[in-house]
This record gives sequence, C-alpha cells and structure tokens, in this order.
Amino acid sequence: MSISLILLNDTLRWHDNPLLNACEGTKAAVIVLNKAAFFGRQYGLPRANLQRLQQQIVVIAALKNTLAAKHIGLITLVGDTASCISALAGELNASQLYCAEPVGAYEYAAIKSLKQTLNVTQLDCNSLLGDNLRPELATMPNSFTPFRKQQEPLLQVSTPTQKTADENWLSPAHTEAYNSAFIQLSQQYSTHLTADTGSEAAALARLQYYIWQQQHILHYKQTRNQLMGGNYASFFSVPLSLGSLSVRYLWQQIVSFEQQVQANDSTYWLKFELLWREFFRWQFRKYANLWFSKGAIKGRADFSQPQLSKAQLKQFNLWCQGNTGEPFIDANMQLLNQTGLMSNRGRQNVASYLLHNLDIDWRLGAAYFEQRLLDYDCASNWGNWAYIAGTGNSTQRQFNISKQAQMYDPQGAFVNAILLSTLS
Repeated sequence: MSISLILLNDTLRWHDNPLLNACEGTKAAVIVLNKAAFFGRQYGLPRANLQRLQQQIVVIAALKNTLAAKHIGLITLVGDTASCISALAGELNASQLYCAEPVGAYEYAAIKSLKQTLNVTQLDCNSLLGDNLRPELATMPNSFTPFRKQQEPLLQVSTPTQKTADENWLSPAHTEAYNSAFIQLSQQYSTHLTADTGSEAAALARLQYYIWQQQHILHYKQTRNQLMGGNYASFFSVPLSLGSLSVRYLWQQIVSFEQQVQANDSTYWLKFELLWREFFRWQFRKYANLWFSKGAIKGRADFSQPQLSKAQLKQFNLWCQGNTGEPFIDANMQLLNQTGLMSNRGRQNVASYLLHNLDIDWRLGAAYFEQRLLDYDCASNWGNWAYIAGTGNSTQRQFNISKQAQMYDPQGAFVNAILLSTLS
C-alpha cells in the first residue's frame, strides 16, 4: 500500500485547505514543528520565545482535535522538516508529498531536498494571487503602488475550496504512535496562554464578530492607527501568519459584506492591507535569501553578522527592554514584550528609532521581532523592516518620534497605560 503524505505545516486549518483535496488514495496528514525555528538562534538572539512556542503548540493541538473529530489522524513530528519527512516516508512507504508552496528560504530548501527522493506537489494555499492571477516574478514591480495598480483591476480571488467527503486517511489510532516527541514537547512547555487568538476556531469566531456581528470593519480606516484596544485593528494577522485562517476566505467574506451590507473606504482599506501582505510574499519568492543580506535586495549580497560597538549593544538591549528613555518607543516595546503584539503605527516608529536614531543594523530589529511577534510572518516582517531601512522596496523611512507621539497619543494615554502598568 502506497501512502501520500499531506504536509500541513503552513495550513493549520480545515476550511479552504486545498491540500485536503489534493489527491486520491490513502493519505497521512503530517505536521513538523521546525525545531530550529523555535529553539535556534540568529545573530545571537533566540528565534522564538516561550509565548510563540506555546501558541504553535496550541494551534497544532487544535487542528489535531478538529481532524480527529472527522476520523483523520495527525502525525506531529518535531525536528528538521526535510529529515522528519524523509524518515516518515521510509517508514510508511510513501512516495508522494503534497505541501503548501513556501515563501521562506528554509521552507524552500526543505522542499528542494525532499524532491530528491519524493514526488512533490506544491499548492499555493495562502496567497490571493493563485491560479491564473499568479504574477511573473521577473517582471513583477519592486514597488507596491505599481504592483497594486497592476493587480487590483483584475483581482478576482479564487473561491475557497470545500472539503469533500473522504475516508482514505490514516486514522487517529494509526497515527498516535508517531506523536510522542510532540506530546513530550507539549508537556514540557505546558501552555498558559491567556487567550487563544491563533486557532482556526478562534480566527473564524473573530471574523464573524469583527466583520458581521459588530461591523467594526466599517471603521477600520479611522481606527487602524490607534495604539491599543480590542477592535482598533482586525487582528487577523495572527491566524493568517499561522495559516489557520485562509486569506482567500477572508477576502471573500469582505467582498460579501460589501455586497450585502456596505462598501466604504474602510472595507476597501482592509483589502488594501491584504494586498500589502501579498506584495511581500511575492517579493520574497522573487529575491529569496537576499532578504537576509545586510543590503537586502539593494547592493551586493552581504550575509555577514551584524556588528555592534559596546555602546550600540547597550542601546540595542535597552531598545529590546523598552527602556530607551523615549516614552513612545518604550511603551510600544513593552507592549510587544508583554503581549506579543504591537500596532502597525508602533512597529514603524520603533523600527525607525532603532535604525535611524540609534544607527543599528536593521536585521537585528527584524530578528527581535521574529522572536516576539505572535503574528510573525517571514515575508511581512523582514520585508517591512527592510522597507523602513531603505534596503527593500522603498527609500528609507525616518519618523519624527516626538511628532508621531503628539499625533497618535496626544494626551499620553497609551504611554501612561503601558508604562504605569509595568511599574505597578
């Protein structure tokens, strides 16, 4: 009996998951928790903190329960993706692998390695521009506005797929023997997350609440530059980054709301922000590893380690701690450290401060955000940091921190709320 492996690493969901309909015959659902991404280091910094690891464990466990309710077992492995899948394929006599088309360099390298021994089929499960909308990388604009103008007029996002009835999966009883490493990891890092914002169920509930029930989407453009609160932003970034929410499904829900309830500048602007996400995804596919070069996509490739003087190292550590002495910066960084999230306005300001006020290599800021952000997305994170630095898809962007604080926190309510809560 030949088995096809269905790798769900980047599609931690049941709804609109093309991989679940990818092939006929006996199938095994698999997730590999990439150990290097959660326990490795880059530039001397841990790549993830405990909160990010716990979130990943919670979301994988939630998907496992969802699949089990449908009599589908989930094999959960811990380690290097290519090595784990190769070993599993040998044990199960599998020759076919189906997976989401990656964006990050590590994932591309893993798939390339697996192609040497397996027949690999990649489906673009997490992009808006799939199927016949797929852009040509060689001619794709390197600036967002030309990209948007090129894509927007013809943008008819594919209809989300519906899962069909299929009993040809390895059952929970057949897969449980492979899960010991993940179970041990889950027990070792037992989760105490105060809120589940990443699982599929939480994401779909948030979508119903934000768009349909409370209709906060109608005010998104007016509230998106706020710094704190429960509904100033959509907060879809966490499940989108995990693949527990389908971007195509989200887009179609916005379109349905516009058709059935109301379309305005705010409903458009949420789609506009999804196009920004899309832009960085395709830019990462275009330039691959160059995004981790000191000059990113500009200038010669330079993958040398960031160099800091003793004074710069002290400044960087104070920035990480939210203890620079600049209240607007410190409040945003302390919010990040406490919650794993930060507003878009805050992210731009703390990045500008690190790069242009402290003159520190942008890659260190991107690496620290990777460690901390619960909505960490490789392309969006590194692409946006390079954007502010001027090494990516724009000239450098420097913000006047005092002016920004006056504009977006004129009464100091945000700064006082965060800094005073830290002292109490």
